[in-house]
Amino acid sequence: MKKQPHSAEAVTHARLAARAAELSWIHIWSELTQDPDKIAATLATDAPIAWALAVPSAAAGGAYRFLEGCSIEGVRDQYEGLRSMLEIHGWEPIIEVRASWYTMWSGVSNIKTVSTGVIQKGQTAVLFPVGGDGILGELQIGTVGRYPDGTAPRDDGRVPVRRLGALYNHEDYLESLRKGDVDAIMAAWRDDAAIAFRNYLVDESQLLNVGGSGQIRDYFTSLFERYRVIDIQIVNRVIDTWFLFAELHWIVEDRKTGLKSEFCTADLTSIDEDLKYWVCTGAGTDPVESSGTPAAAPSRGSKAFT
Repeated sequence: MKKQPHSAEAVTHARLAARAAELSWIHIWSELTQDPDKIAATLATDAPIAWALAVPSAAAGGAYRFLEGCSIEGVRDQYEGLRSMLEIHGWEPIIEVRASWYTMWSGVSNIKTVSTGVIQKGQTAVLFPVGGDGILGELQIGTVGRYPDGTAPRDDGRVPVRRLGALYNHEDYLESLRKGDVDAIMAAWRDDAAIAFRNYLVDESQLLNVGGSGQIRDYFTSLFERYRVIDIQIVNRVIDTWFLFAELHWIVEDRKTGLKSEFCTADLTSIDEDLKYWVCTGAGTDPVESSGTPAAAPSRGSKAFT
């Protein structure tokens, strides 16, 4: 009997993905208690923590910047502050991407404003990277990319023109990352953009939290000074009218040592009315030694669509 290839790998991935989702749900259920100590108890103890939430910043002239927590205590303090203003009383995921090392959801939460007691539904998108015994953090774009009344840009014509535009833009952006073209990369971002994701300029997982196009440019410039990109491939991607999610598989070469490695990143990025990237938060795996051989044929980018 001929056996179907990759059966064992599929089952292994399914088990890891189920565990990632379980840890994410355990965290969600803890949030419904409104108790910062119980919420913080769902964080992993075996790896670095990173928590981020995009909010308007008075210090940045009203532009969005990320609150952060990079320890169990720091995350607990963030939840204590948030629960003095807002409570979560339900979560209904509409989009769910389960991977071996994270869960990504876009869904609807029941939010209670503490000062008024009013409960209303609101949509958001969130990423939960996971460790061995808990989540590694909650990475949130909030409602950035949605309108002030909570609605999202519409895309209800015969074909989804806005989402197609975001798709083509993202393919061009990936090609710019492959080439290390910082000018082209920055052309995709708003001037007041903000990022909070894994910093690959250092070896141990660490959150990079910066705002403004100048600091974002500095990061990408330094990244490509450190690494030559051999290949970047999409693992998972979701495109909505107000955000996109992409898990990417990177293969790189250290320019100083020649050491080749590969890792995965998973990022949530909100997009503005003009499809510019607004705020982005995400996580990444530790680099592992690699032969440098691409996993697939080179991407054709947006040319593949025509």
